[in-house]
Amino acid sequence: MDGWQLALMAAVCWAAEALLIRKAGDGIDPLVGTALSCIAAGAVFAVYLLGIGKLNVDALNSSAVYYVLAGIVSFAVGHYFYYAAITKTGVSFSVSIAASYPLLAIILSWVLFKEPLTMRSGLGMLLIVAGGMILAI
Repeated sequence: MDGWQLALMAAVCWAAEALLIRKAGDGIDPLVGTALSCIAAGAVFAVYLLGIGKLNVDALNSSAVYYVLAGIVSFAVGHYFYYAAITKTGVSFSVSIAASYPLLAIILSWVLFKEPLTMRSGLGMLLIVAGGMILAI
């Protein structure tokens, strides 16, 4: 599968996630909901990876530390803020603001990893800001 197809599938999953969280509404504290989401996702991955033999000691290397940190920052902390925002302000506004993360990622990758800012990434940043502003109004 091409990268753009994978990215589109991720976008569909994230849209579904926002709708599911909105449907949950105020029925549960977003912190508890985040924990349940993380536990469920972890269990699904653990069973699958054990089943195909990829979850073993060899998988625990220095790169694994970064994935663990990414999981804590994104799945645990980030999703809590995301779920709480959707619960408090609804899907449209919350997703509009949260969708600015590519802008932050592009800027930080330029600062931290010296990735080049290209015409394409510049145009993408402009569209992200414009789209966020339009959706937030």
